Amino acid sequence: MHKRFLVALLAVVLAGVMIPAPASAQAPPYLTQWGTLGSGNGQFNQPSRVAVGASGSVYVADRSNCRIQVFTGSGAYLTQWGMQGSGNGQFDQPCGVAVDGGGNVYVVDTNNHRIQVFTSSGAYLTQWGMQGSGNGQFSWPKAVAVGGNVYVVDANNHRIQVFTSSGAYLT
Repeated sequence: MHKRFLVALLAVVLAGVMIPAPASAQAPPYLTQWGTLGSGNGQFNQPSRVAVGASGSVYVADRSNCRIQVFTGSGAYLTQWGMQGSGNGQFDQPCGVAVDGGGNVYVVDTNNHRIQVFTSSGAYLTQWGMQGSGNGQFSWPKAVAVGGNVYVVDANNHRIQVFTSSGAYLT
């Protein structure tokens, strides 16, 4: 009896190994790509995050070029904004980007320790944050997500901070 059980168990194990993975477990089909190394329109130097707006526009945080580039869903270059610096609309290593339901674009300006907010066409709206460890302060923020509130990965402070869409600290 014991021997039959082991043979049955072995048969089940081997059958599981030999059954091919379902089609849903296969890699998705390749669609397209765009961009090359560089600083021209449609080129990247360490792209770090992408976000897709409600209109289908694709926003890319182009980290070492200190800018946000915008493309159609098929990769056609539309526009860009930003440059190296610490003023309004300027970046130092933008590492994250998110778009809310109203089309506002939230950018993690990592080395300036802040979040900047723009219209979908790149007009500067507001910003919040500064270097530190207090509520609403950042130490190398890395990513942002928008889902009613704004969630920021505050990397070196080892936490997630939550804000209203206008930048008021929540938790």
